[in-house]
Amino acid sequence: MTSTGKNIAHIIYQRVLGEHPGESAREFLSHLSWIGASFALAKVISSLVAIYAGRVLGPEEYGKINVLVSAGTMISPFILAGIHYSIVKYGARNEEREEVFGTACGIFLLLAFFISALVLAFRSPLCSFFSIDRRLLLLALLYALGTSGFFVVSAMQQSLGIFIKRGLSEIAISLLIATGFFLGLFLLGRVYAAMAYAYIAAFGLVAVFWFFKISGAPRLSLFSRTRAQTMLEYGSYYFGAGIGSFLVLNVQSLILNSYLSPKEVGVYSAYYTASIGVSGYLGYAANTVLFPKAAASTNRRRLWDMAIKSWKNLFFIAVALLFCTEATILALMGRRQYGMDPVLMVLFAFCGALMLVQSSMSQILFSESIKASRLALFMSLGAGLINFAACLALIPLLKTAGIAASLIITYSVLLAWLWRSADPYLGRSAGNE
Repeated sequence: MTSTGKNIAHIIYQRVLGEHPGESAREFLSHLSWIGASFALAKVISSLVAIYAGRVLGPEEYGKINVLVSAGTMISPFILAGIHYSIVKYGARNEEREEVFGTACGIFLLLAFFISALVLAFRSPLCSFFSIDRRLLLLALLYALGTSGFFVVSAMQQSLGIFIKRGLSEIAISLLIATGFFLGLFLLGRVYAAMAYAYIAAFGLVAVFWFFKISGAPRLSLFSRTRAQTMLEYGSYYFGAGIGSFLVLNVQSLILNSYLSPKEVGVYSAYYTASIGVSGYLGYAANTVLFPKAAASTNRRRLWDMAIKSWKNLFFIAVALLFCTEATILALMGRRQYGMDPVLMVLFAFCGALMLVQSSMSQILFSESIKASRLALFMSLGAGLINFAACLALIPLLKTAGIAASLIITYSVLLAWLWRSADPYLGRSAGNE
């Protein structure tokens, strides 16, 4: 991070929180600035690819990409079982790291083989359940394997504190997606499979590359049953949270695919990419640094208070920025193909800002202990059920607007739940770190 970048970050910190950053805060800002810059560059590249894909594929084929990602996201939690969170939690300790990595690698390989076999064995009922064909289900499985492997390797990078390589991974994925998509268009034509193969190759290749390049790479010989039990217990809460997350963020495409036409699914996919996709990526970037920071903190109350103070000043700025980003992406995708409904755009921008608030606040609270992980599980599943029920009720009535409305309801309930649950997990403020 350059001295100019440091100065800007410190000025923003001082303006928002009214104090100069301490040593811990300066380290956090340095990591966050690098991650933010890397993720921003990666997002620019992937967004340009998504915009171009939306233009050349059209709503029907573009909508299939979102359905594929949703189906893959449903499979992924069963492959991961939350162990990527366990890696960050337990791998931060130097004396335990190699055993944690080796055990995590063994768990992942076993689950990947077992879940793949189950999906292939029950492909007919699964196709009926997702309302997709067998080819799309197979691609969704490959996508789930690629992204799951990447999440495991990324968790190792986070536990090692190598945020530069973590940021470079995101840039590499975006470049590989761009290359793969254009190659796919040349070889396959203007079909969703061109993007599907690009996604699978990008995540898979980066995961395999870093798996062998990470210092202290996992060794299966270090697999520990005792360690596996601890990691699976901690990860099980995030496995449940992953199912809840699917019901909040990804189930919409599958419901739309059942209720509405392929073109309407494609229109929703464009709005999703331009708002929820951007917001989710921003939260993912911030949480890459925030979760390890919160997990290692002895004063989470202070982090919580600082986050609240920041969002009071930044929330409506975030809404405005997301609205502008959404308008730009939709215009570039093709106004005639996807439309630019101002009411929808405001609803999705507001929802995206709520997502950012909830994401940052929950990372602070849920990093506390296994007890907090239980709360994360209950909240995620509760939110998933609320959103699923709201989608079933509102989508037939309001169509795409029903998705935005259901998400706003869901995230409002989550924030209220977080607020009421915080005190037992945060304790009293003990001054600055």
